[in-house]
Amino acid sequence: MNISAKAILSLVIAFGVVVGLPSPGAAGLISTSQAIALEKDGQARVIVEAYLVREEVVAELAALGVDLELARVRVAALSGNELEALAGRIEEAPAGGDGVITVLGVTFLVLLILELVGVIDIFKKA
Repeated sequence: MNISAKAILSLVIAFGVVVGLPSPGAAGLISTSQAIALEKDGQARVIVEAYLVREEVVAELAALGVDLELARVRVAALSGNELEALAGRIEEAPAGGDGVITVLGVTFLVLLILELVGVIDIFKKA
């Protein structure tokens, strides 16, 4: 049996075409609660990943000896409930400058009240 190179090549090409064809996709309906859960997971993942790229977080992770890529891998492995809990804790955490602004605001308010009552005279009257 003498098989030519053309015959072998045509068999290989035919096999490649048949195997390389895309398989038909399967589609199905999902419930509203499943869609909402998927959307919440996506939002929570965005919040956590955005938190991980902040300079102060990267610096703190480095100070604790945690590799940033390892932290990202571990975040990717979190379940939906864990992601929601972590994202909730991040959103509830106070921002860095809130304490300073609050102290300045309260100080200004106290000085204004003392000025109006006449205890101090900040604004000299000419």
